[in-house]
Amino acid sequence: MTTPPSVPLPPPVPAPPGATPPRRARQMQILWLAAAIVVVALVLRTCTHHENSYERIARALTVAVQNNDMTAVKKLENSETAAEMTNARLGRAADLFRPLGKIVRVRETSPQTDVPRLHEFDVAFEKGAVHEKIQFDPDEKIVHFRYDETPTK
Repeated sequence: MTTPPSVPLPPPVPAPPGATPPRRARQMQILWLAAAIVVVALVLRTCTHHENSYERIARALTVAVQNNDMTAVKKLENSETAAEMTNARLGRAADLFRPLGKIVRVRETSPQTDVPRLHEFDVAFEKGAVHEKIQFDPDEKIVHFRYDETPTK
C-alpha cells in the first residue's frame, strides 16, 4: 500500500478585526441581559411604595374594623385605652367601611410638624376612601383612632 501524497492544509482564515468568537459573544449577551434585569429590578423597587410599620398597623386596624372583629382590634389597641373602641363604635365604623370594598392602598400623610406619635393615613378602597388619624403609644399600640370618609372624585 502506498500512502497518498501529503497535501499541506491552507492556513486558517484570520478573523476580521473586532469580531469575537461565538462563545465569547454568548457570554457577553448573558452578561448584558443580567445587567439589564438588575437595573429594571432596582428601578421597580425604587418606584413602588412599601408600607412602613405604621401603615401596616393602619391596614390591619382597618381590615379588623371592616370585618367588625373586636378581638383583632383589641390586639392592636393599648390595653389601658382599649375601652375607647366599644362594640357600638366598631359597628358604626364597620357599617361605613364594609361597603367601600377591598383596601387598595394605605399611605401615611402625617405632616412633619404633627404631634408626636399621631399619624394620619389616606386609605383607598375599591369604592371610596377614608382619612384616618391614629395616635400610638411608645410600644406602637393604638391609643386613639378617628376617621373621616373622604368624598369620591
